Amino acid sequence: MKVLHYISILLLLLSLAACKDSRIEDLTEQRVLGDSLYVQLSLDLSNNSATRANPNGGEQGDGWEYGYDYENSIYDFCLFVLDGNNINDDATTSFVAARYFNHDEVLTATTSLEEIPLKGVNKNVFSYVFNVAVPLGTENISEFIENEERLRQLRFIIAANVGNIVANVTTLGVLRDFLPEKSFEPGETIAQYSNFVMSNENDAIYYNGYGTLDSPVRLHVTIERLAARIDFKRDNYSRISNDGKSLVYQLKNSESTLLSELYLDELQIVNGSIQPSYLIKRVANDINGTNLTYLGDETPTPNGVATNYVIDPYSAQKTDANRTNTTLLTTLFGTTPTPRFDLDPTKENQILGYVNENTFDRTCTFAEYTTGVQLKCRFVPKHNYYISYDKENDALTTGTYTLGETFYMVELNTPTIDESERLYFKNKLDADAYATNTAKGHFGKVVKYEGGVCYYYVYMRHSNKVEVVHNTMEFGIVRNNIYRFSIDAATGPGTPEPDPRHPEELKARIYVKKWVSVEHPIIYV
Repeated sequence: MKVLHYISILLLLLSLAACKDSRIEDLTEQRVLGDSLYVQLSLDLSNNSATRANPNGGEQGDGWEYGYDYENSIYDFCLFVLDGNNINDDATTSFVAARYFNHDEVLTATTSLEEIPLKGVNKNVFSYVFNVAVPLGTENISEFIENEERLRQLRFIIAANVGNIVANVTTLGVLRDFLPEKSFEPGETIAQYSNFVMSNENDAIYYNGYGTLDSPVRLHVTIERLAARIDFKRDNYSRISNDGKSLVYQLKNSESTLLSELYLDELQIVNGSIQPSYLIKRVANDINGTNLTYLGDETPTPNGVATNYVIDPYSAQKTDANRTNTTLLTTLFGTTPTPRFDLDPTKENQILGYVNENTFDRTCTFAEYTTGVQLKCRFVPKHNYYISYDKENDALTTGTYTLGETFYMVELNTPTIDESERLYFKNKLDADAYATNTAKGHFGKVVKYEGGVCYYYVYMRHSNKVEVVHNTMEFGIVRNNIYRFSIDAATGPGTPEPDPRHPEELKARIYVKKWVSVEHPIIYV
């Protein structure tokens, strides 16, 4: 039998013209048995809030960020219905109903604007409406029609952009453990990415209706993307270079004397997980799954430190002992480096790429596992730059450094090292002579910077830290978050060759935002 099922489905058909023909075909013939409920399913409305200067842990992060059309499109989806259960029930629990909706059915959607109560506040929802069937069977339908208590026990789980998985997902446990082949489909450009897999952020919540044509069951559900996004933010600490290809950062001392400049040229994601995470989000007390909860919330303390973990399929394997496990590291991050991203200094925010969930125990926060960004820069010493050195008289001749020239840095062996204590030489011979002139009290190491090029690393933090080193979920990647970072300045040149173990020379700010959708009228997901 037919049933009207209204579903508010994020920014559903914004880029239908770009949809792939291969998604239009219905993979299996749909067959509806028995009677069905009239159901209206809506998606979450989220408020846009202010951004804080540091990542604030938990479900809210540092606020909300609007998604782009290509990130929000739904091509198809599966709907699973639980009766009298929730997502954390026994793994053998079967579904009352399960149905796949192909792309042709999505295309039949019409639009509707209505006011519904969400989180205690009436809000306007711009919905996409189309006919579907949610069969419960003749023998069960009488238990539900106009029985609010029974209707409140229904739980609706959505899996979007994964194709038809209904035949293979027969129990709740299989659904919770389901691993999509991909979390998204890459394109030639960022704007051509598609098929972002989405699933519930929480259980559907019943708020009124009796399951009849005149009074459909009305439920509310939030869905979210499995992927996360990494962005770079240009801020007021930088200026655009004269050639328009780089961002320039300056480092000054307390007397406002210019010590150095840093030209940021390229960025590249490192340790971006290529393995999709579980379809259903899971959180636990520890990385091994103690007190595991499906569709659970992160629980930060008032100062933003997380107290539980979001777990991906490999979290427990990211141990100290496995840091040299090349098979595991290749499985997680692949063998082909992420392409370098040529900076566009004119843009305020730039998407570097998309990654999957990547979490680990706080004691295993190592460069081998942590997702971050490599920055390729050119360093310009503006102080202590010398073109010659008279070793006998310990006399230095100052000069002016030209952007792009090779220089040799002497870092003296002193208790504290800051930018004002570093010396830069035009010639290796002079640098070596100065660094080894122990008779004059000099002793240090010499580092060559070919063309002035150096590398820095910024690792993505998920929640605030306090006094201790590496708190729970301090570093990590969690689904449906945008990790946006900016830099203030360098405290010295980075490493002359890529070396992910040395990120300490860069001051960075990281913002973690939830990822939502927007259209006119506004739809949030």
